[in-house]
Amino acid sequence: MISRVLYSTILLVFCFNGLVAKALTLDETAFEILTKSPQYKSQDYALTSTINTLKTESNLPDPEASGEYLVMPQDVDNRWTAQLEWGVEWPGVYGARGKAAKAKMSVAEKQLAAERAEKLAEIKDLLLDYIRSYQKLLLLEELSQNNDTIYRLAQEAARGGEMTVLDLNKVRLEYANIRVAKATLLDEQADVIANISQIYGKDCVDLLFTMDKTFPDIYLPSEEEIARIKENAPAVQAALSEIKTAEMGKKVAKMEALPNLSLGYKHSFEDGMHFNGAVFGVSIPIFSSRGKQKAAKAEILDAEVKAEATALEIETEAMATLKRLELVLQQINEIAPIIENADYNSTLLKAYKNGVLTLIEYISDRNYFTTAAIELVSLRHNAAKALAFLQRYL
Repeated sequence: MISRVLYSTILLVFCFNGLVAKALTLDETAFEILTKSPQYKSQDYALTSTINTLKTESNLPDPEASGEYLVMPQDVDNRWTAQLEWGVEWPGVYGARGKAAKAKMSVAEKQLAAERAEKLAEIKDLLLDYIRSYQKLLLLEELSQNNDTIYRLAQEAARGGEMTVLDLNKVRLEYANIRVAKATLLDEQADVIANISQIYGKDCVDLLFTMDKTFPDIYLPSEEEIARIKENAPAVQAALSEIKTAEMGKKVAKMEALPNLSLGYKHSFEDGMHFNGAVFGVSIPIFSSRGKQKAAKAEILDAEVKAEATALEIETEAMATLKRLELVLQQINEIAPIIENADYNSTLLKAYKNGVLTLIEYISDRNYFTTAAIELVSLRHNAAKALAFLQRYL
């Protein structure tokens, strides 16, 4: 993993020199990480294996060949028998099994879609964490550059007797606090990068440099979009397909209660003579079919309860997230115009130079607005995460 110092240097080069020609969006970056991850490829192989296995469930049974050879006493010909037999269930069973197999394939595909939606949401959350630390580092870097100016002014004031040693030490502590805050953010960002790289399957630093490191536009989903959450959620779709699979299983169990047939050909050699014959058998699943049909009914009820519970859980969580997003957007709309529509650093610095503020008052006021700007980054981060949660269902 790239060292913290080296990473910080490269980060600032990209920040202030704009070397990235075309930035990837958050969604594009998340999709790139998901599709290039080792887990994504493994899931494709696993799905292919599952589908091919399910296709065999509706195949006709294989014929069976058997034989017998008896060694007789002297002067008596040995006896032998060869038999070819094929056990066939009631014809409708195979059609029912074929439909059940297709339903199971659909379940496997929808479950995979649900898993990937969850993984994509996890990746987007990590990327939003990265953007948050990036945006805060920009603010701290600006603050650090401003502090260089402040420190020079403080030294001049101290030399001219206009500032006490105590106040000068306060400026020095402020300088140190900024360095500590930057180091903390870089440590947090290194953890995020490590987590993303683990999913990606390789170091993701180069990919993150090509990403647009601003928060995506935040909006409040419409009532129509929210109403479709229960229908669109991949987890709900997978749960509903489980019900269809269970219903198909009930039909299979019903068809398997019908008699099974076995047909065959038999050839025997005995007492110097060859015998040809046919083999016919019937099996009636009187006892085994009852349990299968009861189990199939229970599976349907279980699938229906699970689907209802999944839909309710998603709807409840989505509504709570929507309410949280609405509240955060209100805060953003109140704070953003105040923070973004004025250059407080320049205004406060002029006030200090004109003698309106002391240097310590200037630092205190500047920190007040910087803290508000950092809080605005956190609010946008929370809003973006809430919207990303809802978007996986929209």
